[in-house]
Amino acid sequence: MLNRILNQALDQYVLDRVDQILRIAGAADAEYRKAVKGADTVLSQLLTIAHDLETQNPELLRLVREYESATSLESCLATEIIYREGIRDSCSIGQELGTLMQKQTQGHKPFTDFP
Repeated sequence: MLNRILNQALDQYVLDRVDQILRIAGAADAEYRKAVKGADTVLSQLLTIAHDLETQNPELLRLVREYESATSLESCLATEIIYREGIRDSCSIGQELGTLMQKQTQGHKPFTDFP
């Protein structure tokens, strides 16, 4: 039961943190803002064309909307996966540093033993 609660808490933390990071990036990172604006512009153009061609090809508008949903989901999942791997990496690096420090201190006398 504790494991389930901890997993749910971590899942919520990851979602909240990823959302926070993307909001900050949207405000602080000009390259990210430019990429988001570019994607929005292209999607808007695609939707306009799909609406214009709807009588000739009624499935086009649905496909554009499905593509938008699919790419949005893929992007969200990729971001979440990357963030989770970052957490795993930080834990692994911390363990490796701890092991290294422990090895470095073995065999050395503490400063209090010096004459």
